[in-house]
Amino acid sequence: MSLSKFYFAVNQRLQQTQSQNPTNNSRRHHHDIVRAPVPSVLAPKNNKGLNFTMEERQRLHVHGLFPVAFRTMQEQVFAVAANFHARASNIGRYRYLRSLRQRHERLYFRFLSEHLEDVLPVIYTPTVGVACTIFGMIFRGPMGMYVTKYDRGHVAQVLRNWPESDIRAVCVTDGERILGLGDLGANGMGITVGKLELYTALSCVPPHQLLPVCLDVGTNNEELLADPMYIGTRDRRIRGREYDEFVDEFMQAVVEIWGQRTLIHFEDFATPNAFMLLERYQHKYCCFNDDIQGTAAVGLAGLLAVERITKKKLSDHVIVFAGAGSAAMGVASLLTKELKTRKLDMERIVKNIYVFDHNGLIVKSRKDVAPPIQPYAKDMPHITALDELVEKVKPSILLGATSIAGLFSEKILRFMGANNERPAIFAFSNPTSKAECTAEQAYAFTEGRALFSAGSPFPPVVVNGKRMTPGQANNCFAFPGIGLGVLTANAKTIPDEIFLMAAHTLAQYPEEDAIESGRLYPKATEAKDVALTVAVAVAQYLFDNDLGQVHPVPENLCKFIVENLYELCNGDSLVEPWKYPDLPRVPFTKDYKIPAEDVKISF
Repeated sequence: MSLSKFYFAVNQRLQQTQSQNPTNNSRRHHHDIVRAPVPSVLAPKNNKGLNFTMEERQRLHVHGLFPVAFRTMQEQVFAVAANFHARASNIGRYRYLRSLRQRHERLYFRFLSEHLEDVLPVIYTPTVGVACTIFGMIFRGPMGMYVTKYDRGHVAQVLRNWPESDIRAVCVTDGERILGLGDLGANGMGITVGKLELYTALSCVPPHQLLPVCLDVGTNNEELLADPMYIGTRDRRIRGREYDEFVDEFMQAVVEIWGQRTLIHFEDFATPNAFMLLERYQHKYCCFNDDIQGTAAVGLAGLLAVERITKKKLSDHVIVFAGAGSAAMGVASLLTKELKTRKLDMERIVKNIYVFDHNGLIVKSRKDVAPPIQPYAKDMPHITALDELVEKVKPSILLGATSIAGLFSEKILRFMGANNERPAIFAFSNPTSKAECTAEQAYAFTEGRALFSAGSPFPPVVVNGKRMTPGQANNCFAFPGIGLGVLTANAKTIPDEIFLMAAHTLAQYPEEDAIESGRLYPKATEAKDVALTVAVAVAQYLFDNDLGQVHPVPENLCKFIVENLYELCNGDSLVEPWKYPDLPRVPFTKDYKIPAEDVKISF
């Protein structure tokens, strides 16, 4: 029997006992006393496992359900770590962690918080991508809300089925562009779950305030449509007006149920829809797109760090963006906004920025260039080979977001090394198997001089006897802090300046010695501190610009945030009683008279 069925059976038995026992409590024997329902105590968000004290076990009527041993929270974390590392593969570790959260929620997040370096590659990229490809096989129970295209007209009714009422943030995907893996349809739920878990693990937003949502509008993935284990709508994706109206209804339903302050985090929408939805909702809802704006904040932070190391103005760097999707264009757009704040005109800004997509260099003669990319179009001959472009324009920064593994060839990397003392190479594509180059290739082909960062983690590399530790340009350094800052201030909308603020905060985080060693980003173990630092900066900006709705404005913002964070340790499960005086009573007798007939009593 599963735990959930066991808890349900115990609760049913207790309710039957209550209905059968006499109503006069004074006549009950000890074994007849009705206990509090077990599920409320052992539900994932309340369960403490062996951390329940003996007094708690007895008074909460769970004594005997656990062996006699007592474990501190730290001892429980040790046991989880042992089980985690005992798994032979990362997908096995992923499945173990899913099971752990379904049993002991607080212990789960405590483990994540204390073992970030080991856990991030499992609950986030790259393993979460693998998990999404086999999601139908590992699905065990509700993790979030699925809203299908057949629910049009009833989206609010569906969302109200979620058992928690105090939702502060929603992460939503339609599964069309999961990492670099493409259209995974309803399997994309794994991404939204992973993202929101980092809100809790890194910025300590209470998990019961977070809701993962998958808009199941169909899939065009032929393999999934033919897969008997696929868990989503077995139909083609809806497009056009039908799609727009469906998303509109979802947005309106979220605000109707949980209010205007609810943060809506868009995740892994295909590039055309991602830009369209951001433009449509940015100034109407408290929302952002992590693939565009979160990646932009992290990407710009890396560029600012390159500026710190090379002592060369960002406007003087020649930058080639390989890829013209939401990630690359998000970074290019935020870079443009950054350079505008430096009083540069558009002509000067775009002069050194080149965009290269699957059809080659973006030039003015091309007729297939989307409006957001047109400002970067060059008045020069069309170049179809990336190595030819790199040789011609001699970039000092090369940023890839193409999901094409190995795109940055040895020839390209050697060009970068030959033309720059410290060439900056960003391989943003996730998961690791989709990276444009590996850390080893970037360092080896530039004689160890590259400033390299990737979207997924790479192990350290030794070049010429020197140990090089690659940075990770991971969105987890941006969105948890941005989300916490926005929730702290109760912002109605999220302006672009927030992402500039996050980028500058992140770029300044690494100490000088780390920067001098070529590390552009913080370590994974510093992600919690980064999140709080970004959150304070974001919230302060919102309050300073009268964009927050918390009144009065906290005097000590950092203290205010810390005092409202989710606790990663178990509290007392028993309510501390307080004393009442002996209250006066009027004895009741059988001679008590019913009120006069002219006194009306309504029921």
